[in-house]
Amino acid sequence: MTSYIKKTYCRVCEASCGLAIEVGEDARGNETIRQIRPDDEHPISKGYACIKGTTLGGIHHDPDRVNYPMKRVNGAFQKITWQQAIREIAEQARAIKNRYGANALGHYTGNPSHANFKNILCTVDFIKILGSRNLYASHSIDLNNKFQVASDMYGVDIVHPIPDFEHIQFFMCIGANPVVSQMSVISVVNPLKKMQAIEARGGKVIIVDPRRSETASKVGEHLFIQPGTDAFLLLSMLAVLHFELNFHATQSDEFADGAQQLLAAAEQWTPERVAPITGIEAADIRRIAKEYQQAEGAGLYMSTGVNMGPFGSIAYWVLQGINYLSGNLDKRGGLLIPEGALDWLGLAQQIIENDPDMVTAEHRWQQVAGCFPISTLPDEILSTKPDHIRALFISAGNPVHSTPHHAWPEAMSELELCVSVDIYINETAERYADYVLPATDMLERSDFPLSHLPLQSESYAQYSTAVMRPKFERREEWEIFGDLLLAIGAPIVSKKPLLILSRINALLKRLPGNAILTPDHLLKILLAMGGKVSLKQLCDKPEGIKLSPHQPGSFLSNRLKRKINLAPFRVMSDLPRLTAYAETLEQGLGVDSDTSLVLIGRRSRKSHNSWMHNNSEIKQPNSNHAYIHPDDAKARHLNEGDRVKISTGDNFIILPVSITDDLMKGVIAAPHGWGHKDSKNRKSSQLSGENINKVIPGGKTHMEPVSGQAIMLAHPVEVVKLHESITSR
Repeated sequence: MTSYIKKTYCRVCEASCGLAIEVGEDARGNETIRQIRPDDEHPISKGYACIKGTTLGGIHHDPDRVNYPMKRVNGAFQKITWQQAIREIAEQARAIKNRYGANALGHYTGNPSHANFKNILCTVDFIKILGSRNLYASHSIDLNNKFQVASDMYGVDIVHPIPDFEHIQFFMCIGANPVVSQMSVISVVNPLKKMQAIEARGGKVIIVDPRRSETASKVGEHLFIQPGTDAFLLLSMLAVLHFELNFHATQSDEFADGAQQLLAAAEQWTPERVAPITGIEAADIRRIAKEYQQAEGAGLYMSTGVNMGPFGSIAYWVLQGINYLSGNLDKRGGLLIPEGALDWLGLAQQIIENDPDMVTAEHRWQQVAGCFPISTLPDEILSTKPDHIRALFISAGNPVHSTPHHAWPEAMSELELCVSVDIYINETAERYADYVLPATDMLERSDFPLSHLPLQSESYAQYSTAVMRPKFERREEWEIFGDLLLAIGAPIVSKKPLLILSRINALLKRLPGNAILTPDHLLKILLAMGGKVSLKQLCDKPEGIKLSPHQPGSFLSNRLKRKINLAPFRVMSDLPRLTAYAETLEQGLGVDSDTSLVLIGRRSRKSHNSWMHNNSEIKQPNSNHAYIHPDDAKARHLNEGDRVKISTGDNFIILPVSITDDLMKGVIAAPHGWGHKDSKNRKSSQLSGENINKVIPGGKTHMEPVSGQAIMLAHPVEVVKLHESITSR
């Protein structure tokens, strides 16, 4: 057997760490991953990568992978040919479209789709080319609020200022645990090292979280905060900065409108009022506001622990406002807006389409980042409107498992056609898919970190060829959806890349040779237009090329297309709900009963949402746990390892308890993504964990009204010791 090293990068999270993969090949040409290690030559990660990236071989070689097109026949999946799969799916989809209209077709794209540049350029257009409005995406589970607020404030969904880690002197991290899960909507490698460097040069790091996380135990000052109250903390900081410390926003009139409305919104939230709501002392709120103001370069950052709460949009709006009004936006040592290897700002405006007149049939939810909120999908399937969704295509997603909504079983059972394109038969596909089509994994395709260009803390570019040839009959998603598009019936001409490529390739297949036009050809053109690095240069340097550092001042003066809106109507309209929420807490009505605790999530370094638990190269604990404070355990007569029943209404799960004083009193934490008993994947189905989404209320009343974000945190749940066996679930 011969072996060779291929350079690539991990696509599990935004960090995109460089990987060096040793591939073995026998005399018959069969390829095997022998080892994956962090790439020491990568210009940014420089030999850093976490366990998820270095064990991707366990997914590539997993015997439970989907390797052939599968059709459900008499309740069981049977192998069929690609030709049969495309023909039958197209016939059914076309019949549904002709009978009910194009909006009867829906498409959901899961988290891995957004780390695949070919999906971004091509596959997301599949359902739109067919004339349907019904595109849904996973970002409405964890960060819809950021996209919505960015759109309302900056005019583009993907403007998310990135801390200048190399120079910043004050960094406040709210609702994030970078040691375990890197950072969301920031492409930064080894953020712990970055934060420790801030302290080493005399700066300040503050971690705000209801749990003393792994990050808080290693760096910075930690402040406990009541779940769901982060917006109050930020408003109070703004009130102190403006009304007590008299900071002046000298550039607000030049680059932004609405400063006075934003400041007026903060006025009532004094530290004295906010302290009992958040659990943070008034003196501490004043102190950190003063430390922020006095720092030579400061930045505030929030992540999923705030996004997924009840007021993520208001919190992100205030956070962005503080960073701007303090003069820290587009400033060295503050926050920068990366340019990247190509004009991502212009490209995003071409790719992302938010038509304000395009709304869901039920409850009239608008699109965010070009997609409707996934939490409303069951309502769209069960709608009584003539063109309600009757066929659903799912790309790299597991919505029934990942999203709380107790109408999922009823809704999915109503579909006339369900097609899953994935690397596994997940829980959604196992129960509801009529067809499962095998997709390639990240090592079997070429790629470029397109979606992460505007998020890079250090600017670089990397193009990865496919590390391995696709095993068995796995195919790339853009090809699958292109074939389905032509078979269902699409317009002759279109500006959409997926249809252009599919039409041209259909002609090329009739000619001698094996020529094919791919999204890589589009990437070559885009990079040439960017003028910073060519595809050839990237092919010659597979470990990646570091680009010029981000230039402070370039965004506000040159790249900002309009004035920043510091008082977006959609967010401002939600302020009465925030006030009502505060009054409820102030009246002591926030917790339902003496046995209630407030639920938050918790991430694991070995897990990634719902799709890493079958990896044979990662040793998982047998179950997820419910983490509670010692005082809460004592009140319930609980000892370490006892089982508790966690419930909302008639819905419950049972988990073993882990007792820790790292958690705020009155709070319960449980990792998400567990509970694979409905799966036939051999390793994950044997794990005894439970899906926390079973007890999180879903649907319209539990979606944030600004963005449609699913409210996944800060729900009160009943927690009682389990004394007897419960057999029914």
